[in-house]
Amino acid sequence: MLKHLPAPTQDTQQAKINNRNGQRQLLPFFWFLLGAYAVFAITKVYSSQVIFAEDIFGAFTISVASLLSVYLWCSGKAFGIPIFPLFSITYVWTCAIPLISANPSVFSYSNSERFFASMTVTGFLLLSTSIWYQFVNRFPHPRNHYRTLDIQKGDPIFLGVLFLGNIYTIFSLAGWLSLDSGSFSLVRAAILGLSAIATFSMSYRYGAGKLSTSNNALYLTLITTNIITNSVSLLLISSLTLFLITVVGYSLGKRKFPWISTILMLSLFALLHAGKAPMRELYWQQPVEPWQYPSRCIEWIDFGIKSLSSKEVESGESEQSIIERASVFQQLLLTQSLTEKGMPLLDGYTYAIIPQLLLPRIFNPDKITSHEGTSILNIYYGRQTRKDTQTTTIGWGLLAEAYANYGLWGCGLLAFLCGAGYGYVSLMSINAPAFSDRYLFAILVMSYAFQTEYTAGVYVAALFQSSVTLLVFIFLLMKVKKLEDIEVS
Repeated sequence: MLKHLPAPTQDTQQAKINNRNGQRQLLPFFWFLLGAYAVFAITKVYSSQVIFAEDIFGAFTISVASLLSVYLWCSGKAFGIPIFPLFSITYVWTCAIPLISANPSVFSYSNSERFFASMTVTGFLLLSTSIWYQFVNRFPHPRNHYRTLDIQKGDPIFLGVLFLGNIYTIFSLAGWLSLDSGSFSLVRAAILGLSAIATFSMSYRYGAGKLSTSNNALYLTLITTNIITNSVSLLLISSLTLFLITVVGYSLGKRKFPWISTILMLSLFALLHAGKAPMRELYWQQPVEPWQYPSRCIEWIDFGIKSLSSKEVESGESEQSIIERASVFQQLLLTQSLTEKGMPLLDGYTYAIIPQLLLPRIFNPDKITSHEGTSILNIYYGRQTRKDTQTTTIGWGLLAEAYANYGLWGCGLLAFLCGAGYGYVSLMSINAPAFSDRYLFAILVMSYAFQTEYTAGVYVAALFQSSVTLLVFIFLLMKVKKLEDIEVS
């Protein structure tokens, strides 16, 4: 019987050095962003008349705790796909910036309430970071075998997935899909899950210079079209998520952050956000056909320019709403404030519905929506009525939901799950080939790390559906190969 021995220590050590050096090339950009954020924060603090020392300290500790894992990864002290760093950095704009920008929804609570909430977020981030770091501070030997996709087949397959993603979005927006709700849900989960993987994989190979000239052109055309078509739906979060996945994939492949194009694209997203309200008043949930895209985009940009250039008061409100919209800190404040006043905790009520969400709608036509947990929270805490939840969703995020169910113990349990879960998935991706099952699953999990408003039900249901799709993809298109037989991608 043959005994498979681990890869030579010397090769593993060299791979570790190469990975560390590659990650460290992103460290200067980390310091640049940190400096820009510090200037922004100081400017906000000095221009505000309502921010107290407790708010400054709370924003500072949240920011440090949020960025700690990013520094550890960029400095080469942590390895693997940076899932947790991308998750933790979202707390900068969802929790820290609302404190230094005097967000009205946040500052409707007392100083002591804001301080307690900021310490809750800080403690959650520090605990989850420490748990995550235990998984990713090592560089294990590669496995002897991996289930992987041939590079020659990988490029056309992933480009094909991007093409199908575009077709799905175009047909869906135009109202050309005639599927029942169960089939539609399955198709949507399959397309979205594989599109996120394909976007990252092609972005990574594009950044690494591994694509042919024709595939370069095709990839750029498909990803640009994908971002545009997702934007036309007037749900910017979908196109923004695709863009962020693209940036992460390109940066890891190129070992260089595309800061100029990123700044330009984020400025464009800010412009579109400014004009989103009037566009939704005119076209929300109305079919839009492909030949209408140019006129819609021109009209949208025109609304955005008018909104940002207006000298009236509403211009300032529109600009501020970009920051306000990103905040979920007020949800944590709401749960803590009402709990302190005697409102009982939910004791896992929003988590109890999760098993129901894992059964496909095609087998249960009366299945509750994945946002049912969000609706429960909004109704229980008086944010919405049941009727309101049928047309509008107010996001909560995982941390506020955890406190609403179990208080500080819930926040601690969530820290353990996030730190260990993201850490273990990242550990699986270390030393794994870029087209292997482990690496692709890590990419899939990473695509959900940006979702700041998801409750556990939405998160688990979406990830489960996408994972099943990936599992089918793996068994149909991938083969088990020895490590030495796998081509470097």
